[in-house]
Amino acid sequence: MKKLVLIAISSLLSITAHSQFVTYENVPRPNVSIPKSNFNFEFKRPATPSVSVVNSDIVTTEALCVQTEGESFTIGTKVIVRTLSNGATTLGLIGIKQGQKWNSIDEINLLSISQLLARAKTKEEKDYLLMLSDFSYMAALGESSLLLFK
Repeated sequence: MKKLVLIAISSLLSITAHSQFVTYENVPRPNVSIPKSNFNFEFKRPATPSVSVVNSDIVTTEALCVQTEGESFTIGTKVIVRTLSNGATTLGLIGIKQGQKWNSIDEINLLSISQLLARAKTKEEKDYLLMLSDFSYMAALGESSLLLFK
């Protein structure tokens, strides 16, 4: 303990002694002026398209639920169909029927199987999507279930 105190005191004395020999010099402030400019520094931002929902409708339909384990079965679903001002249509799964009760879920976008097939890169992806070509849309429900829509 005595040794630690001596080390601490000697370090402080060393720092104090050394700091006496450090000198600071005033540096004059530079005389710099920024010239006035008429240049407009506002750069044009790319315009974001203003797309709005023109029409939306909720449709009740059935989907084939394919699971990684177990049997496939049909399930009642509610899908929201939105028509946008640019002419596009989006589909989102918003409800699932369990027994006699409808359960709302966070919206899951339905993916077009034909568009996925066009974007597929590997032969395995293409073969898998070709097996699903009887259906038009699909949605992943969790990690082990896939919903297929006609």
